[in-house]
Amino acid sequence: MRLFKLDPRTKLVWYVLIIYFALSCQTAVQLGLVLLGCLMSSLVLSLSLKQYKIMILIMLLLGLQILVVQLIFCREGVLIYQWGILKIYSQAIPLALTGILKATLIFYASMQFFTSASPQDFTLMLIKFRIPYRFAMLVGLGVRFFPLMKAEYVSILDSQRTRGLKMENVWDDLKAIIPTFLPFLYRAVRRSTEIALAMELKGYGRNKTRTFSRTLTMQYQDIVLIAAMLLVISISLAGRLLPLI
Repeated sequence: MRLFKLDPRTKLVWYVLIIYFALSCQTAVQLGLVLLGCLMSSLVLSLSLKQYKIMILIMLLLGLQILVVQLIFCREGVLIYQWGILKIYSQAIPLALTGILKATLIFYASMQFFTSASPQDFTLMLIKFRIPYRFAMLVGLGVRFFPLMKAEYVSILDSQRTRGLKMENVWDDLKAIIPTFLPFLYRAVRRSTEIALAMELKGYGRNKTRTFSRTLTMQYQDIVLIAAMLLVISISLAGRLLPLI
């Protein structure tokens, strides 16, 4: 059983489960165990974690921001260091670590969900949820649009390099956003106009219903996995709500 062979509705429930744990777990140990379980499941189902390499750099930058904010503004625990108006309390680092793990789980789950299915799978899933196809197909179009615009941006960067734009380090890459933004915006608007015109010429939305080359069908493993994940969420919610009654 591979990740890409699972029904997108199964992946959606898995996504909801991870988001639930990311928001409900309050300690770094719990969050670390959930993250470890997610990584192990990805390794078992897809046999590779290469697609998540970009997440490491993004989470390092985000984690640094969370750490700085907690060190400056956290006022919980015991004062352990003071330099002028800067005061660092004992709970700053634990809270920062918890926030970093929560953000990592949410980002990881989102990346796993949106990269584990084709645009057509997302469209068919929304249609199964009784969403009109005119709106359901917009999700598939949006997913297809991102790689296209990524290629456009790479093309713009190559053009700017041939014109002498210096791009040797991270600071140069940040400065390059300014001269590349307007060409990128122009190409995005042009692509959007071309797609909208093509859909209009093909009579998109004229009929209330339409057919597709394939349909989604729940398999036995999908039913078992969905039932197990919903059971875990139900037990966790019951354990949290019953003491309040």
